[in-house]
Amino acid sequence: MINKILLPHDGTEILDKTLEKSKEFAKALNAELHILHIIEHIPIPSSLILGNDRQWIAQTRRSIAKKLKEGWIKMAKEKINPLLEKENIKFNITALTDEQPVSEQILKYTLDNKIDLIIIGSQRLNKFSKIKALGSVSRKISENADCPVMIIH
Repeated sequence: MINKILLPHDGTEILDKTLEKSKEFAKALNAELHILHIIEHIPIPSSLILGNDRQWIAQTRRSIAKKLKEGWIKMAKEKINPLLEKENIKFNITALTDEQPVSEQILKYTLDNKIDLIIIGSQRLNKFSKIKALGSVSRKISENADCPVMIIH
């Protein structure tokens, strides 16, 4: 039985298409839709740390992550909430900031929230670009998740 569906959403066009499919599944299965946005950790180049205040850099980075998180939650409330409320879909919108890779954060969220199905978007790539995609988030999720994963192109 599928009671909880996870949609990792980064705001890109492919994810808007994935949101539509996720809505269809959530409505048909009467499942709760979890929409997760990860604020990616951006490493600081070592040259920036040299001769600079590390504490100030860390504080500034946390402040930027907080603003990005607040901005995404605001956008979700304005654009995503009305779509789901209109369809009477139960939902939960979360944004996370962490230093772990995005795929690890998604997998951890999946376990912590007992997700039954992950619906994730992936861009169609030509034969040369596919070589670069070996480390993509959707691939890592599909290979390591403990629940079914649906990849939308």
